Amino acid sequence: MRKTEYEIDQIIANLRGRHISTSRDQMIRAEIDRLLRRDPEGNLIPEPRRFSGGIETRGIVVTGGPGSGKTTILNNVLSNHPALGAQDGAPPRYLSLGVPSPATLKSLGCEILRMTDYPEVSERRERWSIWGLVRHRLAMLGIVCLVIDEAHDLNSAGSLRETLDIFSAFKSLLKADPPIIVILSGVPVLQELISVEGQTQRRYAKIALPTVSGLREEENLSRAINEFCRIAGIAPPDVAVVPRLVHASRGMFGMCIENLINAIEAALRVGDDKLELLHFAESWAMTNQRPDHENPFLADRFSTIRLEPEFNPMAWRRK
Repeated sequence: MRKTEYEIDQIIANLRGRHISTSRDQMIRAEIDRLLRRDPEGNLIPEPRRFSGGIETRGIVVTGGPGSGKTTILNNVLSNHPALGAQDGAPPRYLSLGVPSPATLKSLGCEILRMTDYPEVSERRERWSIWGLVRHRLAMLGIVCLVIDEAHDLNSAGSLRETLDIFSAFKSLLKADPPIIVILSGVPVLQELISVEGQTQRRYAKIALPTVSGLREEENLSRAINEFCRIAGIAPPDVAVVPRLVHASRGMFGMCIENLINAIEAALRVGDDKLELLHFAESWAMTNQRPDHENPFLADRFSTIRLEPEFNPMAWRRK
């Protein structure tokens, strides 16, 4: 029976709300755990470890291409973390936010305060005074971990001095009392951005999310296709989809899942009861302006199709 538009919307929302754990989740979880203290029983507690003779804690830089799933993984790991996630009705011990545009020391500080429901700060207030408020506010709320998403945009103001001042502010959080673990997430050139100032670089562990590779990950995607089709109430495809899906998604796991959900939605919208390559091809073509012979779900020799990365490092460097 063909599903109503409302039913389709509910199914797609359900699928988008699901998270598939991979080794990438384990990589990030392990690094976060390394930065937290434990109680005598070995349980993690919401208190950062201190390094450099007990002066400061450390941060983490998570990089990956667009669609690699950085934001989703971080949200999942932190929200389910035994020491940082919401527990027994208590609020979470972490705060996540994006980078305001343009990113200045003052605008970023004000955005952090806004995310904590702090009253609006006067534009005339000195920026270092604002960051004093930030440190006080985070400590008062018991925030242990601050996550900055799309952190490669920290240079959007176009001033190297401003960017260095922002990293100095992060350093003040790492050295605060109590200290705050800073997690920066962005595309791979974020590694270059933090290397501008040597002392900043040494304070952050580096995690580069790998692209999809190996039989194990392909099996994970195959299971995801079958499970998502079951939830949607349609039959899975009876042809090999995973290699084409990985290639069309530029090897990004998060993009693989996004393209899978888009294909299922395309099948549901036209009332089909089985997921086909054509559904993948049509939904992929909606966001990729390529002729049919360059569509990985249609071309016979799909692996020879060259798909440029969605993020251009050279353009970012020129900016």
